[in-house]
Amino acid sequence: MMAMFMVASATAFAGDSDALKAILKAKDYAEAEALLKSGLSQLANDQEKAKAYNKLVDLAYAKYKKEDDTRITNQALQKNDPVDTDGMIQAGIAALTYATECDKYDILPNAKGQVKPAFQKKNQDRLQSVFKGLYEKGCDFAESTKNAEAFQCLDAYLKAADSPLFSVIPAIKNDPNHGIAAYYAGRAAMQLDNKARAIELLKMGVSDTIKQVHDFSLDLLLYTLGKNRSTKEDSLKFINDMKDLYAQYPESEKVYSYLCDALILNNDEAAVVEIGKNHLAKYPDSVLPHIYSAFLLQNQKKYQEAIDQWNKVPESQPNYVQFAYYRAVCKYNIAVEFNEANSDARTGRLTPENETKFKELIAAAQTDFEKCQELDPDQNTVKWKYLLHNVYTQLGLTDKAAALE
Repeated sequence: MMAMFMVASATAFAGDSDALKAILKAKDYAEAEALLKSGLSQLANDQEKAKAYNKLVDLAYAKYKKEDDTRITNQALQKNDPVDTDGMIQAGIAALTYATECDKYDILPNAKGQVKPAFQKKNQDRLQSVFKGLYEKGCDFAESTKNAEAFQCLDAYLKAADSPLFSVIPAIKNDPNHGIAAYYAGRAAMQLDNKARAIELLKMGVSDTIKQVHDFSLDLLLYTLGKNRSTKEDSLKFINDMKDLYAQYPESEKVYSYLCDALILNNDEAAVVEIGKNHLAKYPDSVLPHIYSAFLLQNQKKYQEAIDQWNKVPESQPNYVQFAYYRAVCKYNIAVEFNEANSDARTGRLTPENETKFKELIAAAQTDFEKCQELDPDQNTVKWKYLLHNVYTQLGLTDKAAALE
């Protein structure tokens, strides 16, 4: 027992291990990093690991600060001394990464069971300038569509900002740039085919309180989530993703639309109808539930019910010409069905009474088709001319029909 106690005491009060001494003698962070990676398991305890990682922070930060000081001096004194910008960025990323690793060990109890962080405060104070530098360079890269560089800078900035070491600092916790950084980083990640991380980052952007950041991030998130849906499982996952987003942002018409489109593709029209009812109960001025209901009813050949829904779509709605056209088609089809149901089987003719009724029905379609003609004279959006020509012909309006030829 005495021998074991003496060995334990010798270990507890021994100096730095050889592995740590080698790391502490390193002249630059690349050398120190290589030594740490190869010798991490040889470090004696958590405190040695914290000290080793902090050495990497010292070296990386020294490189970052040297280049950044030269850059600032050049701006202030209009000088042109060389700045290793790439090296500065890499050093800044390394400093933040190593600092968060250092903190994982720095906050663990020592041999006496005490928690006495040795490096936490120092790293929190000195590395705040690195956040600003990485954000600015990351945004520059993003605006120049240098996706790999933008992602590297901004992803490191966001991961460090979210770490226990830095997230407690008010200036970092409340940094208003997090949202735009997340959007740019998410966009870059998507371009780099890192879909999983892109989704994580874009969700951060969506949660931002700045409307433009929220909107841009949401657009890109919806696109990213919907990419490469090649299997049934992909489609079901996308539906569940949309349900989750809709639960978070029920007021978003865009999310509502994506969810309904996905459900329709999955042949779950009943769910679309149910969601529409609930959506209208919360947002009675919403137009989208009426549009989706009208589409579904029209596809089921319930034309009058569809017309009732199309009537609830105001002319102020974007692309109203499409909805006017769909309503016109419903009215036209009602007239056609009436004609087919009431025509004499032998002669194909209607009775005078039914002829009058038929013309009333077809005239109802005329109004909407002419509205389409007014809104879209060149048929860039809807092809109204053929059916309007038929309407004019059926009503005996030969001059108007000829004008369309």
